[in-house]
Amino acid sequence: MISLLKKKLLWMGIGIIILATSIITLAFMGSSVNPIPKKLPVAVVIEDKGIKLLTGEVVNFGEMLVGELKRNESTSIEWKIFEEKNEAVMAMNNKEQYATIVLPEKLSKNIFSLLTDNPTKPETHIIMNEGMNQVGVNLANQAAREVVTNFSYQIQLQLYTKMEEMEVPLTTDLAKLLSSPVTITTEKINPVPANNANGNTPALFTQILWLGTFISAMVLFTIARKLNNGALTIGLIAGQILSGILYTIAVSLIIVLVSVHVLDVGTSNETTMFFALFTIGLCFFLLQSALLNLIGYLASPILILLFLFAMPILTMAPEMLPTITKDYLYSWVPFRFSLEELRNILFFNKGLFENGMGVMGGMGLISFVMLGLSALKSAKSIGKRVENNSELDTSSN
Repeated sequence: MISLLKKKLLWMGIGIIILATSIITLAFMGSSVNPIPKKLPVAVVIEDKGIKLLTGEVVNFGEMLVGELKRNESTSIEWKIFEEKNEAVMAMNNKEQYATIVLPEKLSKNIFSLLTDNPTKPETHIIMNEGMNQVGVNLANQAAREVVTNFSYQIQLQLYTKMEEMEVPLTTDLAKLLSSPVTITTEKINPVPANNANGNTPALFTQILWLGTFISAMVLFTIARKLNNGALTIGLIAGQILSGILYTIAVSLIIVLVSVHVLDVGTSNETTMFFALFTIGLCFFLLQSALLNLIGYLASPILILLFLFAMPILTMAPEMLPTITKDYLYSWVPFRFSLEELRNILFFNKGLFENGMGVMGGMGLISFVMLGLSALKSAKSIGKRVENNSELDTSSN
């Protein structure tokens, strides 16, 4: 036992464990332990035309709500005002809004109808953009409901005041109507299909795809290093790429087959899903292989750390991330662009190249060029090695 405690490797191991555990803890909890939304976008559609009372007074409850929101601006919610529902829905389809409150055209008219003999229960609508980040959607829905509930209370106070002015008697039926003057109806657009991990399957697919292509890149890099005395020629790199295409096809196909036919993950188009996974996976493979070819096995811990730090933040709404994480990690990490592309296909019924491949495609192209340059780097290093060996031979003679 004493001899074991005297070993330097034992104490080095403790240091390594402390460092590794600290990194993993920061990676998994640093950006998600205290999520606070900042400027979460929620829309408000004001279609209310208002009403002119017999006294000549014009009342518009929709405008009153807008004024209330402007007076009580919050750092957590960013309210965007629209005049038509179609505009807000278009913004939601473009993933610009998490939820929308709709105040219909006859809202004010129906509110005042509660004081007449023919009351019409006023309604407000909340539309949830379910295909967006689930945590963000839930927070937006909660904020929207809170606003409408407070709005309903303000309406209740207004109606009581008008009752006194108009000398309207408070009957039992009227009391019931005024106890909750506004009905809230909810609707979902861009719905999440069944068995989609509450909308988190794009993040899960991205994780599986990254790990599958990482293993593929490591296997093919190891094989390439054992051939041709470690020199990465253009021919070997071409072989890496072609083999990587084959590996990526296998990884993408397995993901689709297992998730759809074994786990019953809902998707509208398996073929589109497969080609999306393949395209994204190939870009991942090219990036991983380029780094491995250029800096060797040292690239593997870099790729693993990138995975550890990035994965936990993908299930969170960007507006809930700390500023430093959002600006210096989320803004450029490749998983984020994979997530958005897969979300478009799974929940927003968009085609594979409807919005183009954008950053993912550019990343794949740059990685392809870097792979080609790695052959030049390898040739230079082999040349230097030959020169050094020649000098040693000459000096020995």
